[in-house]
Amino acid sequence: MKRSAITILVIWLSVISAHAQFFNAIGIAAGQSFSKEQWSTEQWQTQEKYLEGLNIAVFADFFDNPNFQWRSEIMYNRLGTKEYVQTVQYVNKTDYLSFNNYFKCSLPLFSWTPYLLIGPRLEDLNDRVAGIFPDAIAGMKSLHLSAAVGIGIEKVTFGTLKPFLEVFYNRDITPSFNGEVISNSPNLMPGPTIAEKIMTQDVEWRVGLKLPLQRKTKCPHVDNSAGNPAGAK
Repeated sequence: MKRSAITILVIWLSVISAHAQFFNAIGIAAGQSFSKEQWSTEQWQTQEKYLEGLNIAVFADFFDNPNFQWRSEIMYNRLGTKEYVQTVQYVNKTDYLSFNNYFKCSLPLFSWTPYLLIGPRLEDLNDRVAGIFPDAIAGMKSLHLSAAVGIGIEKVTFGTLKPFLEVFYNRDITPSFNGEVISNSPNLMPGPTIAEKIMTQDVEWRVGLKLPLQRKTKCPHVDNSAGNPAGAK
């Protein structure tokens, strides 16, 4: 595992530990991501299409307020894009480990609880595979910021675990790549060096289970200043 990925894990665990007294729930989720890279120039004469990937997350919800909470999570997300040159398809893949923090706004109802999630992601690039434009893919930043907004719905149950479904839209705030590009790929004719910027966006869905954490309530203090014996009325 890369040092930056270990750093993200340490930061997340530190955040969780520092706010453990505010724990409301923990959970896990998994689903699909559909991502596409947007290039700032059109000189490559390619067409980008969405690439299917996998996402997995573990998270913690904080604060007991029924309408407003904070969620912190660690997420693995396989992103990338499909590149079409005429009728030939190439695939670029990028694997990220991200530290996500969301403001959560919920509306508890009788059978379901719909909610909104919005916040930043710190994304760490762990692996990459270039089907085309290897210089650009190799030059992608190790760390960059993105912003995500999502909607979810949670089933109200009397059991311990709460199932839920979420859908997100995520887009780079800072570029995945920003620099000079000249591709050495044998699939394309070499050309002049071009200033290029890549912004990645993706749509995600995931299902998961949440475990609410029950807090122990303290017994109220009984004033016995009169010195009455135990059990006396």
